[in-house]
Amino acid sequence: MCRCRPSPEANLTSLVAKAGAGGRAGRLMDSPRALDVLPLLQERLAELPGARDRRGGPVLFFPATPRRERAKPEDYRRLLQYLLSIPCEEQRELGFAVVIDMRGSTWSTVKPILKVLQEHCNALIHVAYIIKPDNFWQKQRTSLASHKYKFETCLIGLDALPKSIDTSQLTLDLDGSLIYDHAHWIEMRLALEDFLWQAADLLDRLDDLQEDLSRGDLADDLAGAKAALDLHNEMKKKILKAPVEEVDLVGQRLLQRLSGEGGPSGYDSGYSGRDSEASSGTTNPDLQACVPDILQHLEAGRTAQQQLLSLWAHKKARLDQCFQLRLFEQDCDKMLDWICRNREVFLSNYVEIGHSYQLAQQLQEEHNHFTANSMNAFININRVLGAASRLLETGHYAANRIRHVAGRLERAWKEFAAGLDERNAVLSLSVMFHHKAEQLHAIYVESTPAWSQACEVGNAPSDISELEAAIHSHQSLYEAMCQAYTEVYESYQSLLDGLDRMVILRHSQQSPPFCACHHKVCPTPFFRV
Repeated sequence: MCRCRPSPEANLTSLVAKAGAGGRAGRLMDSPRALDVLPLLQERLAELPGARDRRGGPVLFFPATPRRERAKPEDYRRLLQYLLSIPCEEQRELGFAVVIDMRGSTWSTVKPILKVLQEHCNALIHVAYIIKPDNFWQKQRTSLASHKYKFETCLIGLDALPKSIDTSQLTLDLDGSLIYDHAHWIEMRLALEDFLWQAADLLDRLDDLQEDLSRGDLADDLAGAKAALDLHNEMKKKILKAPVEEVDLVGQRLLQRLSGEGGPSGYDSGYSGRDSEASSGTTNPDLQACVPDILQHLEAGRTAQQQLLSLWAHKKARLDQCFQLRLFEQDCDKMLDWICRNREVFLSNYVEIGHSYQLAQQLQEEHNHFTANSMNAFININRVLGAASRLLETGHYAANRIRHVAGRLERAWKEFAAGLDERNAVLSLSVMFHHKAEQLHAIYVESTPAWSQACEVGNAPSDISELEAAIHSHQSLYEAMCQAYTEVYESYQSLLDGLDRMVILRHSQQSPPFCACHHKVCPTPFFRV
């Protein structure tokens, strides 16, 4: 069962693949389980006690049993499919030595075994030893039928069997010394395979979590970013709830049983010699060959969970950055909306300068009040721009986007503030102009009647001193009016220059860039100059 799926997190995926897809563990996952053939194993039709012949190949025993008479070929096929998959690949390549104990049985009960071996697994069989039955006539029939099989068949007596298989590798019923407890063997196989399946299922679950965490999709709005964070926090609970500790405990107990130790000691592959149960576990090379797989699964489970937590933390930081980005963008949108709305209000009377000193002063006071209120927004804009700087300092993944949006907001405010400053300057010039104009008008109104009367024919003084005084008064009035007129004219020219600058500034903002962030364009009223 291969669980090696494409993923950007190669380390975790390779752990899963290494623990579950490759080598012996993967083959065990693909093969039938002891649970699938448990009734047949309990019938003891065949045994695989971990014995090896003198070549080093595994030995498969078919002990003498009356249950053989009711066994069907399909039963043997299923049983052999399981048993022949147990030894490691190197052992299987040597070929199995099959020992069929025909004592006390007939050829008709042995023939189905040989037929199944021939039809379904002859490539794995090196030789089949058939222990001679007691009946001579049955021996004759057996020897005549042996030539039909692709693998070597050998009809021998029990006393000749040690020539091919050492007595230390033969069970007690074959006059050997190999300690074998079939019930314990079944129990160990069930425990081993149950652990491997639990470990494989755990790695599958962790692999699925890893795939979920590896998705790089980020929300496009603040609500989505908040929901993604909540979902990500739930993901951590799933990682922590994964039964890593439970599977680890099962594996440790299994290692203790394989080592023949009952206490919490480390693994020891030596022969304990305590009893037949412990000995059959610690000396069975097929069971001992599974120890590296168990250790590998234990390490893979622990490492996978730690890598998942590391991956979770990495993505948590990214999701936090996404949430901060969307929050920053939302604040920018609010500030830009405020600038656009107030800019529209501001431009509605942008070039109104008043037609009198009183009206000009009133417009100036209104503008000062509007500017003071705008400064409150400037505080919020500075706060948003400060948040942008802090995000950039943390190495945000969307640094370019933050600079772009912050630049638009800053540029929008500078243009808005420039308009405020320019209008404030023009209104100040307007107040000055109207003030000077009214002063000139007052001088004219107050001085013109007396001056006009003094200039009438016949009103000129005859006395030289009075005439000189009149000439001096006339000259002073002339100079005062010229000075007042000059000041009015200069303030008038300054006011016109200020209005020109306002026109230029207004035209430069015909396509305001600061509303493009959220795809809005502010209205452009006509200038009334």
